[in-house]
Amino acid sequence: MDLDRPIKLACPSGEAVVFTQGSPVTGHENEDAVGVFCWDDDELLLAVADGVGGMPSGGAAAGRVIEVLAHLPVEPHDDPVGNLLNEVNQSMLADHSTGASTVSAVRIEGHRLTSYHAGDSATVVVGKRGKIKLRTTCHSPVGVALASGELTEHEALFHKERHLLSNMVGDSRLWIERSESIVFSASDTVLVASDGLWDNLFFDEVVECVRKDQLEPAAGQLVELARQRMATPDTQNPAKPDDLSFILYRTH
Repeated sequence: MDLDRPIKLACPSGEAVVFTQGSPVTGHENEDAVGVFCWDDDELLLAVADGVGGMPSGGAAAGRVIEVLAHLPVEPHDDPVGNLLNEVNQSMLADHSTGASTVSAVRIEGHRLTSYHAGDSATVVVGKRGKIKLRTTCHSPVGVALASGELTEHEALFHKERHLLSNMVGDSRLWIERSESIVFSASDTVLVASDGLWDNLFFDEVVECVRKDQLEPAAGQLVELARQRMATPDTQNPAKPDDLSFILYRTH
């Protein structure tokens, strides 16, 4: 599913803005999937999945992940998101017609937030003044090298192997990275996005876009800048034609 522009969704606990659009490469179909789900009156799940390129049925795999996350499990579980992701992983492994997908998901309970991810879709929580309250590390050799300081951001964004993954849903070696639960405020912005965003913008550019503007204008700026980069590559700025999907969220 492609959107022409970011759309705003009213949630019981806040406001979300969602965008997803396929790569500008001719003939390519969007293999990302996004979901904003009200699990309960005071519980929300935000999720972005990205079908792994080079494997069959990437879009179907991403869609399957999001569909499974749509509903709070009927049986109580101390880690419902991780449990659902492990369940869909086992289901996908049993169905050899389905490929693989990355995922980044955020469970919001009131003013507490916990992130879950596998692969290079990622989540960041940014304060109004630009303070980073949460930033996930991409599960890839380049992502780990960046997080450990072995690569600069510029080196990572231009690295010839930045597309390689070390973790994904649809792989027998899947592991779900779960963050510590954090408290966030109404002035903080939650951003969950596929690598179509992270591979085309410098991190500080993303932070500056989302930290203070209203969500819809901020989303529009992200889309405009990422699409511009994809269309006009140069040696100074990152540029990688790809599906672009993200969710911005602020609580009341």
